[in-house]
Amino acid sequence: MSAATLALPTAAPRPGLVAGLAALAVTVLIWSSFFVSLRAGARAQLRPEELALIRFAPAGLGFLPLLVRRWRRIAAVPWPLLASILVGAGLPYFLIAGLGMRHAPVADGSTLIPGTLPLLVAVLGALLYRQRPPTARLPALLLIGAGVLVLMTLNHGQGELGRGYALFLLGSLMWANYTLALRRSGLSPLEGAALISTGSLALLLPWLLLHPPLGLLTLPAGQLALQGLIQGLGVGLVSTLCYAIAISRLGADTAAAAGALTPVLASLLALPLFGEMPGAGSLLGMALIVAGVVGASRPLPARR
Repeated sequence: MSAATLALPTAAPRPGLVAGLAALAVTVLIWSSFFVSLRAGARAQLRPEELALIRFAPAGLGFLPLLVRRWRRIAAVPWPLLASILVGAGLPYFLIAGLGMRHAPVADGSTLIPGTLPLLVAVLGALLYRQRPPTARLPALLLIGAGVLVLMTLNHGQGELGRGYALFLLGSLMWANYTLALRRSGLSPLEGAALISTGSLALLLPWLLLHPPLGLLTLPAGQLALQGLIQGLGVGLVSTLCYAIAISRLGADTAAAAGALTPVLASLLALPLFGEMPGAGSLLGMALIVAGVVGASRPLPARR
């Protein structure tokens, strides 16, 4: 059972709720594959910006007509919110996550980035928008924090591994800011996806003109096709849209809780592909974080 299913009411679900939960399920599946594909790209010695080209080129070109049509509405959003959306889910976030995956295994990256989202959404909401998290959710958020400390302490998160952990937590902070900014912007899921995808491609192209993506030419055809399927189609088009739909239908807190099953699925995929068996520290930290995410996603008791 996923964290999202815990929020189902006993009565017939609303159409919007069903769409939101379906979007979360697709998002979790694609996120798990996302971390695996980042690790595969790092092991193949591809530069992060080369992977970014696979990620943003199809989506950026596909969303370009929509961005042109909706530009006046998008440009009316305050620029700090637009910047938070583009940075937090676009090219800068992708490069940070890709660099982190060069220093740490799939289990740790897929645990720290989506797993800490509920905690960081709550922290940023309180600091930036004075949105104090409900008292009932504080134990779950503390569990997430404890899981991070356990994972870093038992795994001796220093040196190479420590750099990976720092990059993963920075990536999660960026995604949390995007989650809050998209909700406050009033943009539709399609408009948000267009801004992220086409804007990231526009940022990436000048760099690639100076540093051609020659590494892609040496990648086996099968691996290139797999990366294109996961990054270009799955992450670039489908998950960007699905996560935006989940935010609009279920709210930022519940959408962030979609990360509960991501580390489990990603770790299961990484075991046969890379032979990466999570150690005791990773497993214990993952268990605490997943438990905290599930707790944070549960519906709050009704006020009397």
